[in-house]
Amino acid sequence: MKEQFRTLLAAAVLAFSGATASAETITVCAGGCDYTSINVAIAAASDGDVIQLAAGTYFEGEPIDTLGKAITLRGVLNRAGEPASVLHGARSHRVLICQSGETGTTAFERLVIQSGRGENEDILGTPRSVGGGLYNDFSSPTLTDCAFTGNSALYRGGAIYNRTSSPTVTNCAFTDNHASNSGGGMLNSPASNPILADCVFTGNSAGFNGGGIRNDNSIPTLVNCKFTGNSARDGGGIYNLGSSPALFDCTFTENSAGLRGGGMYNGGSYATLTDCTLVGNSSLDDGGGNNGGGMYNDSGFTTLVDCEICGNSPTQINSSFNDGG
Repeated sequence: MKEQFRTLLAAAVLAFSGATASAETITVCAGGCDYTSINVAIAAASDGDVIQLAAGTYFEGEPIDTLGKAITLRGVLNRAGEPASVLHGARSHRVLICQSGETGTTAFERLVIQSGRGENEDILGTPRSVGGGLYNDFSSPTLTDCAFTGNSALYRGGAIYNRTSSPTVTNCAFTDNHASNSGGGMLNSPASNPILADCVFTGNSAGFNGGGIRNDNSIPTLVNCKFTGNSARDGGGIYNLGSSPALFDCTFTENSAGLRGGGMYNGGSYATLTDCTLVGNSSLDDGGGNNGGGMYNDSGFTTLVDCEICGNSPTQINSSFNDGG
């Protein structure tokens, strides 16, 4: 199943890159390029165009909105192979927005999305601060080789907030992002089914649940993703509520929960973990020793196949699970 998934992902990436092979390239930099503003370049772009950013830090002073266009916003890599084009929110506004039905043909590549701050959206009938780095509203862009660093939201989705959106995220890093409520690194809700491959979540935090990721009524797929040093009250690594995530070859180490599920919390969820490792995660020991340092299962049905779960404290797994081998 893992190999089939990777074949499909590779085919999708080739399809997208093939669609833009003959596209016009629009350049953006501080001087000597077609434009100095990313938003102005997007306004001038047509479907299939590539907006090429030079190395440097870009302060737009407002969110960057792709306007529903099938374009690629591409940065450059430094000598260490890391993204060197920084989109900076100056801790005053979110960095990126996809809210016009963007599909996988809208792509972000080789970018650092940094210091974005969530803005108010109508969430459950109340204005809430969500999506500090990227806000997807019924949109499913493609992200490759990007880094989300130091983004925040006063409610949910410090780095990414997916609202009924299913982006494909490959080889991206989420570091030191924070949400005051939930989903420090990413929030998926409702009916969001993102695909994440080869992603790393490190040092992300949430005031209540899902330091790395929170899934609400969603079906995400994660392949070869790593969660290290993330924290929250419940579900330091991942918090699942009414969701059915599928994880393959994922690793959870040194994540912590103030209450339950240092590595993962499953509430009314049907999670399946295959070839996954949960080691050295922790949750608060209230004296009962049942808070699931590795994993906390509260109703639903969790299936573990060929997984290694050890060295978590105070316990490895709370509640029952299906042993798939």
